[in-house]
Amino acid sequence: IIDIRTIIDEGEYDRLPPALKITAEARLSNPEATLGELAGELNIGKSGVNHRLSRLSSIAEDIRLHGGRSRRKEE
Repeated sequence: IIDIRTIIDEGEYDRLPPALKITAEARLSNPEATLGELAGELNIGKSGVNHRLSRLSSIAEDIRLHGGRSRRKEE
């Protein structure tokens, strides 16, 4: 949830691929859901959900290290 909020707060959400947006929305709507529950909602496997959530975490970490689009424009 924190990683997704970081992506949104830094103005990077709109740049996400559709699959990551859908996964982020599902996680925000169901913060207590297990991977299996999210997988069922998204009609993909648990490994697919895990991969997408890991990708979102990587994007958020990159934002923390290098700044979002708004910060990069200022540099």
